[in-house]
Amino acid sequence: MQGGGCLDRDAAITTFKKEKYYHVRLTLSGAEAVSGRLSSRQEAEALKAACKAARPVCVSLTREKKTAAPPKLFDLTALQREANRLFGYTAQQTLDLAQALYEKRLLTYPRTDSRFLTDDMGDTAAEIAALLCGKLPFMQGVAFSPEVSRLLDSGKVSDHHAVIPTREIVACDLAALPESERNLLTLAGARLLMAAAQPHVFETVTVVFQCTGQEFTAKGRTVLCEGWKALEALYRASLKAKPEAEDGEENALMLDVPPFAEGQAVEPEAVQVTEHDTTPPKPHNEASLLSAMERAGNEDTDSDAERRGLGTPATRAAVIEKLVKGGFVERKGKQLLPTRDGVNLVCVLPESLTSPKLTAEWENELTQIAKGKADPEGFMRRIEDMTRELVKAYPFLSDSEKARFQEEKPVIGKCPRCGGNVREGKKTYACDNKDCAFVMWKNVRFFEERKVAFSPKIAAELLKNGKAKVKKLYSPKTGKTYEGLIVLADTGGKYVNYRISIPRERELTQQA
Repeated sequence: MQGGGCLDRDAAITTFKKEKYYHVRLTLSGAEAVSGRLSSRQEAEALKAACKAARPVCVSLTREKKTAAPPKLFDLTALQREANRLFGYTAQQTLDLAQALYEKRLLTYPRTDSRFLTDDMGDTAAEIAALLCGKLPFMQGVAFSPEVSRLLDSGKVSDHHAVIPTREIVACDLAALPESERNLLTLAGARLLMAAAQPHVFETVTVVFQCTGQEFTAKGRTVLCEGWKALEALYRASLKAKPEAEDGEENALMLDVPPFAEGQAVEPEAVQVTEHDTTPPKPHNEASLLSAMERAGNEDTDSDAERRGLGTPATRAAVIEKLVKGGFVERKGKQLLPTRDGVNLVCVLPESLTSPKLTAEWENELTQIAKGKADPEGFMRRIEDMTRELVKAYPFLSDSEKARFQEEKPVIGKCPRCGGNVREGKKTYACDNKDCAFVMWKNVRFFEERKVAFSPKIAAELLKNGKAKVKKLYSPKTGKTYEGLIVLADTGGKYVNYRISIPRERELTQQA
């Protein structure tokens, strides 16, 4: 059951318990050195007091040159993830937009799992990159020489190469495209330029100080070559909304660390304690769920398998949409959350059907069958055998498992007798408590005679206030309608009573 990813994340969030922790921070000649995590405020304050009376000493200084390689070109799944993160498009919306651009000959075939171009596409990629430099607004006036060789690898292209704009973009009026199509085409173009740019090179600096027996660490970095990050910054600055940072994305605001020497003692300019809370995992969104589907079962699948994960780039969007339409997953903003039915279904299914390993193995074997490297009849035989065994082992649901899928009736108020929940049923408003006899029937003669439907709104008011104002009550005596106050006159017996309270008309009491 492929909604298990949402369920696993939801379980981690539900069982999460927030905990406080503390850091002691030293301001040292413009740098900030931070202690390890401390579990109590008292411990942190004691360390703060001790540090105010001492001089931190630099015990180590490490410099390391690092390189962040340019991002790869888009396959469909990567395009869907990034479009969700930047624009909030669902996987299906991105697929539909990419298909529309493909049909307009502005984008290459989108249903691909490759992030490379074939070896003979070097000149084409360079030409399209040059066209994009003159076409995309954020590239105006930017000097750029693409390096396309790293984008080429025929061995990593199966049926279709990576998703890139086509030469037709030269004649395209970007402003005339629908905004969503323009966003996606520009995104694919920006990714091609970033992929063909220089690596981003920087130097990290880590300085460790010791003070009163505790270590404090200051970190920073110096950019040596902006490379593809410069293009990314230009592209992001052109977007209407600032995108959320990805998990694990480096903080681009890390400052240079002033020069220190090992053995150097430094006078602290300030010492402070900061309080923090541990945070639960974030609910899945379309982007993170697509990533989880792509990686699902990898740890249990043969490393030589040609296809792993749940679904294919072309089918993952449809899987998510099917889960949403089936009521097993719901969208709340960008979040994808398991519903009650989704949770219950995963709970009653056999483990073999909820494990991503099974689907991942099937996907890989189907790929082998398509290439003539596996036996389709043997594959189908194994599925038939497995189906027979599952039917034998799980012929029916137990009563408790069936109860999971019974529709939960809405609570409309509290029982005036026992304080339990009163829920609306098809014919009644009844107390949850099996030992309590409180029930209000919808078709009671009291309301029928007055030609008023005993609505949930009236029932809720009766439970909350003991009375409910109702318009257009019919008077059997006069044949006219009037506004009156229905009063709940419950005496605790088998039936619930009601009466009418109105000016200039005697109160009428009717047994339900």
